[in-house]
This record gives sequence, structure tokens and C-alpha cells, in this order.
Amino acid sequence: MNLADGVLIIDAKSSNDSLNTLAKDILQNISEIKEVVVDDTLGVESSALFSLLVSIRKTAPHVKINFLDKPSIHVEGIGIVSLNIRG
Repeated sequence: MNLADGVLIIDAKSSNDSLNTLAKDILQNISEIKEVVVDDTLGVESSALFSLLVSIRKTAPHVKINFLDKPSIHVEGIGIVSLNIRG
């Protein structure tokens, strides 16, 4: 993970220690996640990233994640991501 020009870059293969650092230190200073760019060749890693975003939504509600506010996505739970897809 690194922060450059106001953009936080998280490698999809980040270690658990890195993600814990994100949760404990960085999330306190972030007010909004505007965009997530995922390498199309990733499979499980992109699913883990989505789980991380859902977890952030639940545990750090002060962080705005507007792209998750879509009528077709309603988060039901965290852990193994459980979604209620409407549409």
C-alpha cells in the first residue's frame, strides 16, 4: 500500500498485516473512497477487495463509498459477502 497525490493504492495481494494497518491507521484519516480500479486478470483477489469495501462500509461508516450506493446493490452482511441483488 502507498499513498501518492491523495490516492491510496492497495495491492490486491496485500498481506493481512497491511490490511490491519489500513483498518487501524489509515481509515481514521480517509473521508471518502471515490474509485476502485481492479486488474481484470484478478479473480479471488478482487472478491477479497469487495469484501474489504463492505467491511469498511460497516465498520467505518464515516468513510463515504458512493459507488456502493446503487439501487441494485444492498449489503446484507460481512465476512463472506452476502448480497441482495435487486434489478
